[in-house]
Amino acid sequence: MSAYARDIKDSLTFFVFVATTALCLSFTFSVFVYRLGVLEDPQRFLVANLVVAACVAIPTATIASQHEFQLKRYQRQLESLASTDPLTGLLNRRFFRISAEDEMKRQRRMGGMAALILFDLDQFKRVNDRYGHQAGDALLKRIAEIAYSELRGPFDKLGRWGGEEFVVLLSSVNRDQAWLVCDRLRERLEHTEIDYNGEKISVTASFGYEMLTPDAAFDRVVESADKALYVSKSTGRNRITYAGPRLAATA
Repeated sequence: MSAYARDIKDSLTFFVFVATTALCLSFTFSVFVYRLGVLEDPQRFLVANLVVAACVAIPTATIASQHEFQLKRYQRQLESLASTDPLTGLLNRRFFRISAEDEMKRQRRMGGMAALILFDLDQFKRVNDRYGHQAGDALLKRIAEIAYSELRGPFDKLGRWGGEEFVVLLSSVNRDQAWLVCDRLRERLEHTEIDYNGEKISVTASFGYEMLTPDAAFDRVVESADKALYVSKSTGRNRITYAGPRLAATA
């Protein structure tokens, strides 16, 4: 169920609760007056009181449920603004870290491994210098869309690490599977062009990745992936480097 559908369901539930509460209070009051026996026609009073209560309760419940719905939507918007990068809509660094720590907790319960990937657009400064920063922003948005389409929906996480650098968390993969995802994404980006004001803009990306295990320190994994990314950048770009023990030994 989507967040929008959940909000509607919660608002309807709130409407029923408010309306039912008001009617129950009215009915209780009517019964109390009826039992006192001070009315000439208690039955007509009971019916009239319930009708008046319904006329009051239903609009009141409607207004209250609409307020509840708008409040939930506003809260979700605030949560989204706090957790996402404003340009690309991807997770920001803080919330990506939270996602990675949640993944490690899941691994401790259920086992398995994950991979953390850093990829950086090659010579992105040239795009900004030649076409302008708006073209660079348009390219970053397109890269975010492509990268997201290559991942497994809610199972993998994608964030903007900063500038033209992105970060990916692949859940339940081994080293070889992570490399295949990197290569698929690298090749997709290599053959992507965006049309900006009649100009064709393309870019390649360099990748570095490290495995994320339940007992790992997140900052150390990021540092290892960053070192692997640096190797890819310094040895020709448009490449993939696995951090691994050998790279750690030579760093």
